Amino acid sequence: MATIKTDIIVPVSTGYIEVSRQYNNGDGTGRYITYKYRGSKDALRAASVNWVAAGGKYQINEDGPYSEATVTFAGSQIDPNDPLAPVDTFQEEPTTRFEFRTEYIDASLFALPYVRAEAKRFVTTFGSGATEADYFSAIKLAGEDPKNNKLTFLESQFPLASQLVIRLARGQDSFQTSRVSLTRVSSFSARNGLPATPPIISSVYSGEVLADRNSFPASVRTMMPKPPFDPNLTPDGTAWSWLKTNDSTSLIIKTNQVERNETWTFAAWDLFAYPYNPPT
Repeated sequence: MATIKTDIIVPVSTGYIEVSRQYNNGDGTGRYITYKYRGSKDALRAASVNWVAAGGKYQINEDGPYSEATVTFAGSQIDPNDPLAPVDTFQEEPTTRFEFRTEYIDASLFALPYVRAEAKRFVTTFGSGATEADYFSAIKLAGEDPKNNKLTFLESQFPLASQLVIRLARGQDSFQTSRVSLTRVSSFSARNGLPATPPIISSVYSGEVLADRNSFPASVRTMMPKPPFDPNLTPDGTAWSWLKTNDSTSLIIKTNQVERNETWTFAAWDLFAYPYNPPT
């Protein structure tokens, strides 16, 4: 934090003067400037209307012979020498940071790659009319009542099926896995309200398209995970892609800034529900 102090100690014709100015950008909330003014309480109260209109946050201390006001302006476009100058909010460059997070979720045992591989072999073995759904349905039925509902295919041919029946019968139907989420946190001045209205139907994007459309820096692009090489980890009708799972805004009271949080989650999303890389 840097502080600039002025030599002027007598209020000028406006009824107040600038006493000091502080710059801060090191606490993760983005760039903001704090001004301290001294003058008559009436002049500071009148000036507060303009401060608020310019997106500032103020506090006036009326103790002592002169009143003092502390005013905070935030945003990359604010002119330090003229904080009340009009700013085009659409041209404002936010202060941005990126965060990668790992989420731990429960996934179905049927999502295991070697189980999916056996399901595909089931279709190949029984030919026309057989589906992977037949394989999974037989296992579910046997898992509900192993004594009366036997598998209709040989255990020697499909050894994983009997193992799944045992686990389903004892109530184990999932395993813990993880997936990656990417969050972009952008800080704007309070004049930029940033309405975040989600689309009715969300879309999913490949890593390359998502990065290009959002101008991600190279350091973020290199850390974004890639689709797995094992085809059994990509169920039919899905694509490993990014779905926006959060888009929210909040007001930072300390600096009177608006903070926007956008999160995209990487997973094998169902293309029946989500358009893939739709044109802009």
